[in-house]
Amino acid sequence: MKSQKGITLIALVITIIVMLILVAVTITIAVNGGLFNYAKEAATQTNGALANEQNLGSGMVTVNGAAEADINSIVTRYTSGS
Repeated sequence: MKSQKGITLIALVITIIVMLILVAVTITIAVNGGLFNYAKEAATQTNGALANEQNLGSGMVTVNGAAEADINSIVTRYTSGS
């Protein structure tokens, strides 16, 4: 019986060591691969898209970063040459 418990304990220790190695490799790849930078950029773009959607829902129109109350004011501005 002692040999079975010993084998189980050795298997547990080996499993823990392998998992720690996998965690270390995963964290290294995530940090060096720029995963967090991509996530931050995606969050920024998502927030910008959300703001645009909210503006559209309220009737505002955004063209080249300039918010206008409606499409008529945009047409007026671009046809008048301003």
